[in-house]
Amino acid sequence: MKRVIVVVGIALGATGCVPAAYEATQLSCADFVGRPISERIAALGPPRATYRISPTEVGYVFETKETAFVGGYEYYTVNYLVGADRHHTPIYPVTTKCRGFVVSAPSPATPVSQRVIVDVL
Repeated sequence: MKRVIVVVGIALGATGCVPAAYEATQLSCADFVGRPISERIAALGPPRATYRISPTEVGYVFETKETAFVGGYEYYTVNYLVGADRHHTPIYPVTTKCRGFVVSAPSPATPVSQRVIVDVL
């Protein structure tokens, strides 16, 4: 009896760990922390403004808004009397807004490819 209770408890605990099919797998702004700012400049273009926050940090302001459409994945349901039916999940937009990034730059001579994002605005 104890084993059944333990197995049911583990199964119920593990069900919350699996993401739903409709959840967005898109990067949020905080997922860019630890990556070079040159990737964001290449993707978003030049920043609108650059500020020296402290002797070792620089702020880049982009004012970006990225929209991606997620969904439309196929899944099947089986009816053993008729056969399998093909369905699609709904498609919906997911918008990510990032105002800017705080970047670690020990000196003004540090190349942009070596400046690492430490925080998001």
